[in-house]
Amino acid sequence: MVFAEQPPNSSPSLDPEKVHTLPELAAALGALRGTRSYAALIKAAEQLPPRGGRRPALSKATLNSLVSKAESVPERDTVVTFLTVCGVRGPDQDPWLAAWERVKTRHQRRPAGARRVREADPRRLGVHASIQVTAGTDDLPPYVRRDFDAELRNTVDAAARTGGMVLLCGGSSVGKTRALFEAAGAVLPEWWLLHPADAAGVRAFAQAPTPRTVVWLDELQRYLDQPGGLPAGSIRDLLAAGVVVLATLWPDEVANRSAPRVPGEDDRHAEDRELLKLARIMDVPATFSIDERRRAEQRADDGRIRIALEHADPGVTQVLAAGPELIRRWRHAPAGECYGQAVITAALDARRVGAQAPLTIDYLEAAAPAYLTPAQQATAPPDWFGQAIRYAVKPVQGAASCLTPVPVGMGQIAGYLTADYLHQTARTIRRTEAVPDPVWQALVTHHPHDWYRLSDNAERRGQPEHAIGLYRRQAGTGDVFAAAKLNGLLVEQGRVEELRQRADAGDEYAAKWLVEQRQAEKRRQQPEDGIAVELLIEQDQIEEATRLLRQSADAGDMSAALRLSGLLAGQGRLAELRQRADSGDVFAAGRLAALLVEQGRVEELRRRADAGDTFAAARLAGLLAEQGRVEELRRRADAGDTFAAMGLADLLVAQGRVEELRDRVDAGDSSAAGRLADLLVAQGRVEELRQRVDAGEVSAAGPLARWLAEYERVEELRQRADAGDLHAAMKLVDLLAEQNRIDDLEGEMRAGTFKAAARLAQIRRPPWRPEATK
Repeated sequence: MVFAEQPPNSSPSLDPEKVHTLPELAAALGALRGTRSYAALIKAAEQLPPRGGRRPALSKATLNSLVSKAESVPERDTVVTFLTVCGVRGPDQDPWLAAWERVKTRHQRRPAGARRVREADPRRLGVHASIQVTAGTDDLPPYVRRDFDAELRNTVDAAARTGGMVLLCGGSSVGKTRALFEAAGAVLPEWWLLHPADAAGVRAFAQAPTPRTVVWLDELQRYLDQPGGLPAGSIRDLLAAGVVVLATLWPDEVANRSAPRVPGEDDRHAEDRELLKLARIMDVPATFSIDERRRAEQRADDGRIRIALEHADPGVTQVLAAGPELIRRWRHAPAGECYGQAVITAALDARRVGAQAPLTIDYLEAAAPAYLTPAQQATAPPDWFGQAIRYAVKPVQGAASCLTPVPVGMGQIAGYLTADYLHQTARTIRRTEAVPDPVWQALVTHHPHDWYRLSDNAERRGQPEHAIGLYRRQAGTGDVFAAAKLNGLLVEQGRVEELRQRADAGDEYAAKWLVEQRQAEKRRQQPEDGIAVELLIEQDQIEEATRLLRQSADAGDMSAALRLSGLLAGQGRLAELRQRADSGDVFAAGRLAALLVEQGRVEELRRRADAGDTFAAARLAGLLAEQGRVEELRRRADAGDTFAAMGLADLLVAQGRVEELRDRVDAGDSSAAGRLADLLVAQGRVEELRQRVDAGEVSAAGPLARWLAEYERVEELRQRADAGDLHAAMKLVDLLAEQNRIDDLEGEMRAGTFKAAARLAQIRRPPWRPEATK
């Protein structure tokens, strides 16, 4: 491979660190080009291997725009190709790409509270403090490259291209947050970084997200467990806007929240399950591999790493964060420090059952005695609690403490938080230990702000009285959700009298529960009800269930018709499905077509399709496309079968038969037209796409507009929009909004471009706040 090599240019304009504007970027790239001719650069680009399925390419117009005109920010791939053919490769490209990123994001608004990734403080993002070898030092130890770093950085880079979520799964103190921080700094140094304080902050940002922003969600469970949680829809909105979401989560949290729903139980993790499906999850091992330890040994001139390597049992990262020492301080406290041990245990149990807010002094003082023997309680010194707190907050090896005070002002403490590593270990050690009743009572009394998680845990741990206490207290503040939960639990407990008292006192939810109870009783007395049908199915009385469903379906009950068709299909009862389908039951028709495919009854499927059954036609077209039956698909498409036309177009694309696809488009096949346009975009054959749009091919206009927007061809989008291309007008508005070009958007609005006013209003809309909805 021959590159356009030259001796390095010593011009000061070659320093990418000084590039902040588009003209400066063009000047720097021009200096890097030196005396290389366009022809030499284009030829060198043609010899480069494909990247991401597309072959790198440069043209005279592209080069002229890169180093001279500076009309629009070039694409990242174009810059990478240019740098490569100029002899700048590998890590040497990083400062140039950082410069490109600064230029790219220069005109984008800065999210409130955000800063550049390269300016972020790792400690504030959740990276644990390290053990100290030299007193007074609190910097982080050198980073030891992990085996998964390359894959992680490639994954973050891929997420940055279209928006994506990357989740590192690993236990506390295994190095996941540090690895994620290093990856973000290496791949996205110039992006904005937003570290929301709570789930409400994430939801607010998702209302009007800023592209090229990293949303940092370390310890994701803290956001998921807050009232309202993180709806998967909010994360989808962020990803659609090109945002990168970086998160960490413990393995048991991933397992619990992604597990399938247990039939008959409340699906409490339904939203979390959908959210986790959006993430690229990577596991972080608990211990260093042989190669990682070898790399750590090369950094052992740092005394902290040297000490961590001397421990054979715990992982290197856990030792650096003083994790094993924290466990030892809690579980093996000296005899005289039993009060400190009790306070730590009370804190760990509180967090184990859902307390996330700082644990108050009142709670710790009320709960700690439950973990002391009668003798220890009787002989406690007057200052036992102060002594216990001093023991719990004392740093271990200068790195971490069992409890960390959280300030509420100068010299004032709001409460205490437990160390993550300690909490994770305690969850395993004490998972079968019941939380003492006095501790539950202390939580009810002193931690009502954590009522949602605490009450949920109390219910699941068989402590309904404590859950009722929490719900009752919160409902007294006017919280309608707590009132609803309270009333539901009272119904489960059969406490109808209290429910009736609440209804008489004006609780509309209690009144609704009473009405629902009466209706449920009526339903139990009506065997034709859907509940009875489900009960019959559970008892394997299928015939009786079918009879009841048939009776309701024939009377016009659509939900019964849907349920009946599923039941018949599950039993393979083709004859009745045929009968119902022929009489106009669309649910039966859909089920019948699927069943015919499943049983390989292609001839019957074909006959039904020919008779006008659209469900059969759709299933047949899919089956023929799957089997590669081009000839039959072509015959059916030519005969007017739109499903066959779509299947044929998809199959021609899959087989690379572009000429036939083109012929069908020219013959008026609208299904083929859309697929041809998409294929031309994928192959980079934009000029042909332009010609088809200019010739009046409507289906090609959308793909061309999307391509122009992706490559930020503002001027061509504007020209096409002015010529009446609605797709171009829409994409132009979106692109101007993404670049925060307010003046241009206002011009489009004055010109009457649809959606320009709406996008302007969206940009200028103040951040959403919960109180705004009240």
